[in-house]
Amino acid sequence: MKENTRSDAAAFQQAIENEGKRNFNKWIIENAWDYPDKKLDFGAVIIDSEHGVVLTEKGIMQITGAGKAGKTMLLFNLTFALALGRNYLSFQINKSYKVLYLNGENSGRTLQERLKLLRDYYGVDDEAEQLIRENFLFVSKGLLLPRKEALNDLKGNISEIQPEIVIIDPLKNFFDGEENSADDMRKFMQAIRQVVEEHNVTVVILHHTGKKKNENDLYTGRGSSVLADDAEITAAFSKDARNKGRFNLSVTGRNCEEFSLHLMRPQDKYFLYHEADKPRPEPDYITVAILDVLPQRFSAKDFNNEAERQGLSESTAKRRLENCVNEFGLLKKLRRGEYEKVSLRPNSIIDPDEPIRVKGSEPIGSELLTQTQKTDKEAI
Repeated sequence: MKENTRSDAAAFQQAIENEGKRNFNKWIIENAWDYPDKKLDFGAVIIDSEHGVVLTEKGIMQITGAGKAGKTMLLFNLTFALALGRNYLSFQINKSYKVLYLNGENSGRTLQERLKLLRDYYGVDDEAEQLIRENFLFVSKGLLLPRKEALNDLKGNISEIQPEIVIIDPLKNFFDGEENSADDMRKFMQAIRQVVEEHNVTVVILHHTGKKKNENDLYTGRGSSVLADDAEITAAFSKDARNKGRFNLSVTGRNCEEFSLHLMRPQDKYFLYHEADKPRPEPDYITVAILDVLPQRFSAKDFNNEAERQGLSESTAKRRLENCVNEFGLLKKLRRGEYEKVSLRPNSIIDPDEPIRVKGSEPIGSELLTQTQKTDKEAI
């Protein structure tokens, strides 16, 4: 027994000495029989779908599309959904995520206009407002990666802000190199992977398409294919050339089947929805707030006066009053200039089971709720 103990100790000591002498990193070897039963940590699923897992924790997603195609519109809608923890299109999102959006292209005016439309659409109660305040963060800053100073700035700020998802929009304004150079793109992706590993973040990169497209519009990012090859998921976004206000989104990834979505954008709105889930027209919460304070019967002048108190122009008030009659079916027009309330549907895209709320108030429209229209929550 003592001999065996001494032998084991000697073997262990010899292994330590051999480890110290080794001038290379020893590989961890697996075998093909036991590996299928090994418990692996693939990271939490961030975006799921009926076609398989779209995006996981510490993954990289590439969104491609031509300039002015609407990539940022898609991205902002997806970011609001991630910040709020709500399903979007065919994407299943089970919790809210803190997102840091690096804006390298949109002007301050453009950001204000687009975010106001989405804020009015999504942020209709105190809880949603707080989630957007905390989880949808952005900075307008160009960083040329993988320059050392830029990489240090990125890492330092990520450490301070602690986002779970980082969005780069667009690649060309954050990339210090030739897009056609595989070596330059490889160095950029090495820097991105370094950030991913050190800070446990997921990265989404928006990239413009080149002039040449493949047959299914998927790997269409301009320049080197290194980014597309390294990304976990690629989503190619394009306008439908034959139908205004319609778009196509083709998705392919390592963990999901390839699938396509045909999307629509309502006129004068800044959100997209799946054609198969076309929602019934719904009033925005300001219109609902106006109707809530008016009596059962009222005049156009009454509506305009309340709209003015809500900050709407006369022309906007007129258009919304017409929509309440012709599009939403909330009002019935009586004799000239007079109206009567019919019904009010809650905004099903926010929550089909709850009345609409305005910041700092009780649920509004409750006295008008004579029917509830339920539509798919994903129909945004």
